[in-house]
Amino acid sequence: MNANSLDDEKLAQYLRDGYVVLSPGELDADYHVAMHRAACEIHDEASAIGGDSGHLQVIGDNLRARVPHLEQLLGCATVQGAVTSALGEDFILHPHHFVHEASTGDQSFHQDGNLPWNDRAHYRSHRSNWAMLFYYPQAVTLDAGPTEVLPGTQYWTTDFEKPDGSWHKGDAVDKSLRIEELRVDDLTARDQRLQTVVDTLGVRDVARRRLEVPAGSIVLAHYDLMHRGTRRSASYDGRRFMYKFYYLRTRMPAAHSGPRSRAMPKAASPSPAEIVAESAWHWLHGNVDWQPDVTLDDQLDRIVCATAEDERVPLAYEIGWLARANTGVREQLRDLLFSEVEAVRRSAAYAVGIAGPACAPMLIEAMASADPRIRRIGAYASGEADASTPEVIEALFGLLDSDEDDLVRSNAAYALGWLGRRPDADVSAARLLAKLSPAVEPDNTANGGMSRSTVRVDVMYALCNLATLADAELASLAEHGLRDGDRYVRGLAVALLEREARQRGAPWLRAFVTHLVRTRFNERPPRPEALDA
Repeated sequence: MNANSLDDEKLAQYLRDGYVVLSPGELDADYHVAMHRAACEIHDEASAIGGDSGHLQVIGDNLRARVPHLEQLLGCATVQGAVTSALGEDFILHPHHFVHEASTGDQSFHQDGNLPWNDRAHYRSHRSNWAMLFYYPQAVTLDAGPTEVLPGTQYWTTDFEKPDGSWHKGDAVDKSLRIEELRVDDLTARDQRLQTVVDTLGVRDVARRRLEVPAGSIVLAHYDLMHRGTRRSASYDGRRFMYKFYYLRTRMPAAHSGPRSRAMPKAASPSPAEIVAESAWHWLHGNVDWQPDVTLDDQLDRIVCATAEDERVPLAYEIGWLARANTGVREQLRDLLFSEVEAVRRSAAYAVGIAGPACAPMLIEAMASADPRIRRIGAYASGEADASTPEVIEALFGLLDSDEDDLVRSNAAYALGWLGRRPDADVSAARLLAKLSPAVEPDNTANGGMSRSTVRVDVMYALCNLATLADAELASLAEHGLRDGDRYVRGLAVALLEREARQRGAPWLRAFVTHLVRTRFNERPPRPEALDA
């Protein structure tokens, strides 16, 4: 085990609570003071510019170029060890990042969109494929406006489909909440309203926790952890900042060869998510065949009647383990995957992910459904189940090539990336690269003030996950990806090419490419024209 990796206790805490607080001892107090000063200057400049240009050019996506000393943070042993523990080797730093300043307003509890600016492209996985890094250059006290988290909620989520077939872009815990309700002067009323937001989850024992941390602290958080920004107190004499970065996994976990125990450390008081966290632990250690003792009882009946995620999701896991060897359970699991109820379908996808490739026939059937909701979940679950048969892969490419539903195509691309992690899976890079052309896959969103494509971004995620890319494929990626008008397609292409240069290139080439990536600046994109809904 690397000396800078999370130890067993911290990794178990990360998987149970969804976050862990760390102190990078390699960085001294002067460094944190300089990073606080840089954040002040960045926000002051953004305020002077005004409008969305300040967000897009100054405080979002260009921090590495504007604040070169951030590389000391991102490259320090504490950060590298923690992210590697969660995401494995060859992880990629996502091109989207931001520096937040605590204000006099409150956020509500939410999960970050699975694409930047709260766009939606694929379902959320419980497995450790994404992570967030929060860095606080100054001490955070209760009056400074600390980040508030709901520990353990990285394994729960909320429905996003609307009755008309469209969907909510963001994942606020309570989508009916108006932000004006949190801007009241009566803080007791505000906190009562926030508590009703938490209560809407219907999940047992959810505790609200505000993160008070010393100056220079970092928080490694599961990407799907429910959290919010809190207002700073009127009496707080200072400015509170948080730098935020995203990371993504690109390789399947390998069996651990070091001294780390195969068993997850026991929890003092197990939460409703304990079985999910334990499964995630074993997946991280490459032990995909692990399962607890489960007896077939009434799980299939109870999951349909369940009213909250903390009951529904553990039942789905039990059904998945039973379905591995029980054909009858798999047949009933198929009915859950085709359910009219979104939450049941979503839970069935997790069960399919546990059951594995034996579910390939039902996945192919789901991807051929006339209902786009079923095709979406069938495509996503194919990646969760590691169902890398030629028939499944061809069905996914069929959806990516021609399905009329944006979310179907996005989930198909994302699943192809998961399957492409396997060196024996025949996921064609050439067919993925063909989708990078805006003439083939046009922009479909203007969220964030930029005309972009949720599908092309998921195609890039898939390419980042492929086990190997030939020189000709890398040349095609450079030709098309680097000139894409979508800054996240372009940014992921840069990140992938940088990784390949580090692994293949001469020392001078690696140094040159790394320098260019760190100093790369995202220009203000043209204002998007109105897009069809």
